[in-house]
Amino acid sequence: MIPTRTLPPTVTFERVKKLGGDLVSREQLLRQIIERFERKYEFSLEELNRRLETRQIAEHPTWEDSIEWGNAVDQLSQIQLMQSILSWLINLLKP
Repeated sequence: MIPTRTLPPTVTFERVKKLGGDLVSREQLLRQIIERFERKYEFSLEELNRRLETRQIAEHPTWEDSIEWGNAVDQLSQIQLMQSILSWLINLLKP
């Protein structure tokens, strides 16, 4: 267990656990966004971008979808990293 004097007073076990729950909710939302685009296009984001680059698919509104889809993928990756860090911190803060 980390001595509490090394942590800011606002960092408590309960608050860190709540933050973990918030991240789970955000992860679910991002997965829904990604799944919506996967159903809409029926191929990967990489394939969508390839088709946009080779002009096999109309740029508008597909380009905007590509940006939103890519942002969701990037944010999901960040959320997963944050969840790993929080899991580690929760184990250290367990009473």
